[in-house]
Amino acid sequence: MKVGYIFERGTLTIEEQRTLFRHALVEELTHATRGGLSAVADLADDKRHRKILIAAYSVAANLEHDAKVLRRDDIEAVMDSSWSAADRALLIKTITLYVTPTTVSRGDAKALLERLKAPVNAGTLSEARKISLDGRIEAQRRASLLGHPLFSDRDVPAHFLLDDDLVQQARRIVPIEASHALTMRPGDQILAVPVSAPVVGQRSISDERSHELFAASTPIRFSEQIESVLAQTMLKNRYKPDNGQRLRMLETFAWITGDKAMSDYEPSDIQAYVTAMANIPKDFRFGKLHKFGAMATPYADAIIPACTAETKRSDRTINRDLSFFGKVSITLSKGHWRSRYNNGLVMDFLSEWIKIEVDDQNPSRVPWTPDHLRAMYSLPLWQGGGGPLARLKPNHRSAVYQDAAFWLPLFGTYMGVAREEGAGFEIVDFNFDCSVPYVLVQANMTRSKDGINKAGLKRKSRNRVMPLHPELLRLGLEDYVAAVAAEGHDMIFPELYCDEAVAGSERGRKAPSIGGRRFYAIAWCFLVDATHSVMPLPETASGKKADFHSQRTYNNSVLASPEVSQSILDKHMGHAQKGTGRRNYDRRSLALGEVFELRERLDIMVKQMPNVTAHIRVNDTLRLLPLKDRSRVGSAPGRNAKHKFCA
Repeated sequence: MKVGYIFERGTLTIEEQRTLFRHALVEELTHATRGGLSAVADLADDKRHRKILIAAYSVAANLEHDAKVLRRDDIEAVMDSSWSAADRALLIKTITLYVTPTTVSRGDAKALLERLKAPVNAGTLSEARKISLDGRIEAQRRASLLGHPLFSDRDVPAHFLLDDDLVQQARRIVPIEASHALTMRPGDQILAVPVSAPVVGQRSISDERSHELFAASTPIRFSEQIESVLAQTMLKNRYKPDNGQRLRMLETFAWITGDKAMSDYEPSDIQAYVTAMANIPKDFRFGKLHKFGAMATPYADAIIPACTAETKRSDRTINRDLSFFGKVSITLSKGHWRSRYNNGLVMDFLSEWIKIEVDDQNPSRVPWTPDHLRAMYSLPLWQGGGGPLARLKPNHRSAVYQDAAFWLPLFGTYMGVAREEGAGFEIVDFNFDCSVPYVLVQANMTRSKDGINKAGLKRKSRNRVMPLHPELLRLGLEDYVAAVAAEGHDMIFPELYCDEAVAGSERGRKAPSIGGRRFYAIAWCFLVDATHSVMPLPETASGKKADFHSQRTYNNSVLASPEVSQSILDKHMGHAQKGTGRRNYDRRSLALGEVFELRERLDIMVKQMPNVTAHIRVNDTLRLLPLKDRSRVGSAPGRNAKHKFCA
């Protein structure tokens, strides 16, 4: 038996080859000539689309059955100078969605061979698959002859298209263009074929009906199903309640792509969205789709202001959008965007994912420096200034008030917390009555989005315990937390969340958002502008200046000493542990005790972090402003941060 297996033939006989070829020819010809029933029925008399299908089958025949991407040479080999840009785009789309390498899989080839009682091995499987695809190519060529007088008057034209002699006679009278032969050279590198981005607002293939990509046509427009698809996508993927960002993303996609009927969408609309978003400044005000603002009128390049180095949207932001739209497309693939030809995605947003190139010499964000931080903490707000809206101005009756404007920058400097994490701390998160005072960075109700479930963590790894730096304790953090608790608040910065903290000038109109966004609007933009006027802020090559999040970069940078393990650094930053050992077996706090681990981390923080607040004097009296005045600092002398920020 072993000898028989070794010498089993790896090729097919001529009879077996002919049987496989005729089987594929009949099957494909049946579909190609079936009136009104097949996926390509509407294309029956279109020579152009026959050419596309022949080329697509030719490419598939020369790829492995499990090929995921295409070689550029494979595409170019089936085209000549007569191919238009629209033809090229349609060919790529056809290969991606309809005629894929799995159109004839190894499983299909195996079933055919077993039916013939032919040997089944690598050689015969490859040969059977190639012959089956060749049969389909021949069927498409013969289907082009349906209008020929030799067949058009027949009762069943497809039956006579199986007559080799009649086909040869018809071809001698009306010859058709044969497709180019394809060969795959061993060792050729496999590359994805790039598709040129279309002009926004224009169709890449003007004479193609896009709904032919989908199982059914519908007049329902994209905007009409936004709420339902958003609800389904969030439920399926267990997203936390939306703060309006995902809704805005969906409305923006509808706006940029013309809010078409769902069945009129095509992959080129994804490219149009990516191209447009790359050119829309990140501070652009979109408004509400079909209601007010820019999105109340149709999209046009003319209404979009030019991007600057500081307002250009990052590739990471666009990738975030594409990641969300990928989930949306999966939801829609069960309904309006269900593929007509297979179970794959017609609207594959992740195919437009932008590769992020990391350039160590040109980082996307620069850290603060100790000198810049000392300059910020030398401002009157920490040294003594005026009252509300004048806290960055020197005053002969100087006073230091404590609130989010005073403490939140310090949290960023000594804890490395993100802006929303620091803004959303609650009283119960702090523990001063222990050998190593600490704060818990955890989900809580202050940052809840629905008023029911706790929220506020970007990812699970952000749940961490932070030992409190001695400088925070020296400056009176414990007394401040106790004073806010005595007022009856749950959060330590109530002015960032409570409605009663909204100033009188903001009542009756939309007030600044809550949490970190409100902190930025009423305090942070003025603080960094004042610092910039004293010492120009660090900035990237593109002009992006250090911001609040740059303090996390600062924390990571100053702690990244050869003496500090990556595990300690990850715990401080709230980064996920990487590697099996660290992820599954690093339980230092359980093994040695939490107090030991906290003390160890605190010692590292004190040793590695520069003291940038030693010059801040401790006041004997804790001063709190009325709630509506807290954290409202105003511009520095001679500055107007709201209209001329960091200029």
